Amino acid sequence: MFTVPTQESEGLKKQKSLKATDKKSKVDIETGFEGVEPDKALFPIGTAASMLEVHPRTLRIYEDEGLIKPKRKGGRRYYSLNDIQWIKCLRHMIHDQGISIAGIKKLMEYTACWNIVNCPMEKRKSCTAYKCSGIGMKKE
Repeated sequence: MFTVPTQESEGLKKQKSLKATDKKSKVDIETGFEGVEPDKALFPIGTAASMLEVHPRTLRIYEDEGLIKPKRKGGRRYYSLNDIQWIKCLRHMIHDQGISIAGIKKLMEYTACWNIVNCPMEKRKSCTAYKCSGIGMKKE
């Protein structure tokens, strides 16, 4: 039997390359979505969970606890970039600082999240919660 060697197209090579590195590659949430409105709910729960490297059940627990409130469309949850950034902050408080969910809820009654986690000013400048608060904004 005679076989003819074929040359892979560039598109196929790129596709295979992406599949091979898919689990290792991460999108930088702060810079990887230029042109996307940060408060527009675009990401279904599975996509949001993948972006955050958590199980979708984790996001449902945060919602049940009142820590997040994703938009609902047709009974499905959709998350914005602001939601994703807030969940990253929540995970930092829980896993890196050892604060329980109940503790976070109580602390949030008294102060803003950036005070709880002691975010440096550089990080605050890109934080949508900080920007929305109006603190530190120059008055013109």
